[in-house]
Amino acid sequence: MISYCIAVYRPVYARLLIADLVRKTSPGVPFEILLWINVADAGFDAFLSDGETAGWPLRVIGRTPHNIGMRAYRDLFQASRFPLIVQIDDDVVCVSRGIAEHATSVFAKHADVRQIVADVWQDDLTTGARPPMTQYACVDATDGLYDGPIDGWFSIYHRSILPLLLSLPFRQYCCLGATMRARLAQQHVRGVLCTRMTVFHVIGPAYASLFSMREFEVDKYRRLGRTDIVQWYQHEALPARSLL
Repeated sequence: MISYCIAVYRPVYARLLIADLVRKTSPGVPFEILLWINVADAGFDAFLSDGETAGWPLRVIGRTPHNIGMRAYRDLFQASRFPLIVQIDDDVVCVSRGIAEHATSVFAKHADVRQIVADVWQDDLTTGARPPMTQYACVDATDGLYDGPIDGWFSIYHRSILPLLLSLPFRQYCCLGATMRARLAQQHVRGVLCTRMTVFHVIGPAYASLFSMREFEVDKYRRLGRTDIVQWYQHEALPARSLL
């Protein structure tokens, strides 16, 4: 039913994500977890080996000694076998239950929806990368569908649009989910946010610090030339760890 695709560059997060996908995918739902590994990490390799021994449906599609970023998703999407193809950022660490079933229902009910992006956990410490809901228009309140800014933190694509998906410009850093939404709109088809499914997307210095990833993120954004985000991560006062 569902193919989870993950380009792994941050094993600290990816371990949590993979274990949660296994735990939260409903019994009886066929699924696979496709991985492109962008980092050398013996501990992560051991984690995957243990998962395979436990029967987790893991498939390592490729490895590179350097980070190829979003380019990895082309091969991951091509290798997928199920009707639901999911692009997941490797800094998503927790997902809600029943995602495959709800996505299948939405696609069956709404022929004009071919991309569904899960909503994110938000609190005083993180936006999860989603803008305020004032920027969204309701499509179907019952199914929790909203039209507005989306990207690929947890983006579910209907397999019928795979050729269009593979035609996107895959670069090391690019907004695949947002680009796909724009391409679909040109064909009078929707990519939507769905508030009936939620993921925890680790965004912001507070939660990055909780996972001991703050400096890693600073270095990444510095390489990308995002001085605004570097300043945010370096200089925002952090809450007491006991409050996280």
